[in-house]
Amino acid sequence: MVPLKVAFVGSGGAARGIAHLGVLKACEEVGIVPSVFVGTSAGALVAATYGQDIPLDVLLDAYRLPWRRRHNGPRLYMRTFLGAPKLADFLDPGYLLSGVFSMHGLERTLERFLPENDFQRIENQILVTAVDVDSGERVVFGKGHRTDVPISRAVAASCCVPGLFRPMKVGDRYLMDGEVKRTLSLDLAINAGANVIIISNVYRPEERAAGERSLARSGPFGVVRQAVNLVMSEKERRGVELTSRNNPRVVFLDIAPDIGAFSYANRWSARSLVLRGYRTALRSLTEAKERGVFDDVASSDAALN
Repeated sequence: MVPLKVAFVGSGGAARGIAHLGVLKACEEVGIVPSVFVGTSAGALVAATYGQDIPLDVLLDAYRLPWRRRHNGPRLYMRTFLGAPKLADFLDPGYLLSGVFSMHGLERTLERFLPENDFQRIENQILVTAVDVDSGERVVFGKGHRTDVPISRAVAASCCVPGLFRPMKVGDRYLMDGEVKRTLSLDLAINAGANVIIISNVYRPEERAAGERSLARSGPFGVVRQAVNLVMSEKERRGVELTSRNNPRVVFLDIAPDIGAFSYANRWSARSLVLRGYRTALRSLTEAKERGVFDDVASSDAALN
């Protein structure tokens, strides 16, 4: 008999990561309550907010049109993510040119909004990953790892997509998007004691049948988006296969919603993204629950088959 411990592991994906909220909505409807949250980039933002029991509707409100908003919560505008450089950055031209924007706006927003900004003071286990620019090593923030950095700064560092955002200085090191090293950090969820891991991956490649308009005719952004999806989904697939072979007693539920042609910057399609994540997750989680995956016998044959 093994007590059930569920982890939610969210990929990056910029605005497409809004689909993670749909996956979590499906978890709520099926009665699944994760206690471990692992994320990088967009997944880190979801982990740091929902992992602190901020209601889903409040998080969704951040993306609603002004006249549709229901709560006096945070507003995630484009300027939240497209921060201007600080005056001190102009004294370091090399650093200034290392990215177009900064993530300090997101850091300040999270400082104001998060119920707790200290990894040591939160009940659930929230683990955020980034990569050290100079050493190439993965950096993990959360209980059992680094806790000397505010959650807001760790999440902002995890969201620094190379080239687009300048690396975030944390202590005397510079950090960038954790997905540069790993699409997912399933090992962190396993080490935290999870025996059921719900993976929310938004990099599923778009599929167009013969006779449909080719992505090659949709301009450079469509081709680049598809290329990124192919590379990241393959990394994710191989990572899940390897980790599952090495951990046969852990159940992995790999949920990859069909995001379609939605771009990585299309935050205005939040409703559609959430619905796609929700529908895919609800089917997968319902089937898993019927098989007994979420019973308190995580090592049973029902959970492993």
